[in-house]
Amino acid sequence: MKKADRQRLIKQLITEKEIETQDELIALLEQSGVKATQATVSRDVREMSIVKTHGSDGRVKYAIFSQSQPSSSEEKLKESVKDSVIRMERVQFMVIVHTDMGAADVVTNFLDEVKYDEIAGTVAGVDTIIIIARSEADAKAVVERFESMMN
Repeated sequence: MKKADRQRLIKQLITEKEIETQDELIALLEQSGVKATQATVSRDVREMSIVKTHGSDGRVKYAIFSQSQPSSSEEKLKESVKDSVIRMERVQFMVIVHTDMGAADVVTNFLDEVKYDEIAGTVAGVDTIIIIARSEADAKAVVERFESMMN
């Protein structure tokens, strides 16, 4: 299946169903006859500006940013941080960020797009992000930046 067709199907699935995780999205794609890897779906999520949001029942689900929502990568990052980050801790030159289950990769995708100078790299799990800063002072600045986004 072509990328455009897969992304059209992803948009349809997210619009019609309350999908909470990439694994759930991958399973729904497979039910529709589309085999996609986690890396492919993660890339699609980033390219399509898909973010985690809260549904009417308060549960976290995927949604596609509309025109009325933030459009820049930094605005998307701020919205994702505000909606998904639970807590952070700085360990020397690293920042450990704990998110809602399944949100770490989405927040990290937006963080990577912004390309803050103080960040050397990121690693995302399911609910944890490791941000490697260039120095302890840079790590402190990252924590302060995220804290301001959360308020």
